[in-house]
Amino acid sequence: MFSNIFRPLPVGALAEEYPITSFDIGSRGGFQSDLSPIAFAVNAIGFEPDPAAYEDVKSSQDKKWRSVSLFREGVSGKSGMRTLYVPEDPQSASLLKHDPTIGQKFSKPQFFELVRTEGVSTITLGEALDRTHHSTIDYLKIDIEGAELEVFESSQDILEEALAVKTEISFIPFRSGQPLANDVERYLLSQGFELMDIIGPRHWRRHGYLVHPYYSPEVPPYTRAQIVQADYLMFRSPITLQGKPAKQVQLAVIAMALGYFDHALMILESAEAAEHLRDEFGLTPLEVVAPASNLYGRKAFLHSFYEQIRGLVPFLRYTRNLLP
Repeated sequence: MFSNIFRPLPVGALAEEYPITSFDIGSRGGFQSDLSPIAFAVNAIGFEPDPAAYEDVKSSQDKKWRSVSLFREGVSGKSGMRTLYVPEDPQSASLLKHDPTIGQKFSKPQFFELVRTEGVSTITLGEALDRTHHSTIDYLKIDIEGAELEVFESSQDILEEALAVKTEISFIPFRSGQPLANDVERYLLSQGFELMDIIGPRHWRRHGYLVHPYYSPEVPPYTRAQIVQADYLMFRSPITLQGKPAKQVQLAVIAMALGYFDHALMILESAEAAEHLRDEFGLTPLEVVAPASNLYGRKAFLHSFYEQIRGLVPFLRYTRNLLP
């Protein structure tokens, strides 16, 4: 419902002038819709080494993007053949060996017990960029089951040009030698990023999946659960973009597409960005941010209202567990 809603607005003119190159590393399930409000200005580029997942993504390509490219290669910290460890649930396949004791702890062996290994061809982030006709990655989404940090560390020069990163992080070591959330955060902070949000936290209990506020037939029937995974959304600190007003504007456009209008306004109100807006577009920061915030906010409220109503169905379904 958010697709291309910014096209007729002032922010749409900025997006058209400064198109976004978006990399989706680990595209299983399709391209994420994070940048949908400016899809008309987004060059969406995906990498998915699993043949079946690749074909699924390829067959369901969305026409809303400015352009779409999909590559059947994995991205890791080094190029060459790597071993992919595939458990019963292939969505948990990783370049790192799984720790079966975690599966035992949470009674979820399907994510940890090895079924097979596969040889996969991987390339570095820099080589991935070379596969395209683009010179930089503006928005990087990466979800490769624990190997994210090795990609960052091996591609520092590419990361220096990125404006936003959305990366999966883990709070417990699902795999042998897996960096945890604080390791990933520490590295990205050292590269000039700042933590903007923690998205989609996943919680696990020992048996089953129903956690607060639900009451289940498991033992114990009610519990809060341990956080195990989430996504970090990191924005480049505007301080690192001094002397680059066009990049500041581009970062603000990404921030608005993701709903962070307060942050976008702070970026655009800097002397350099405000002057650039005035001279190149004849706009003030508020003239850019306010209409986009108004439109996005209305749609977000209605979407949230719909989700709340829809959420009543499982909520009411689980109330039967409360009955004696």
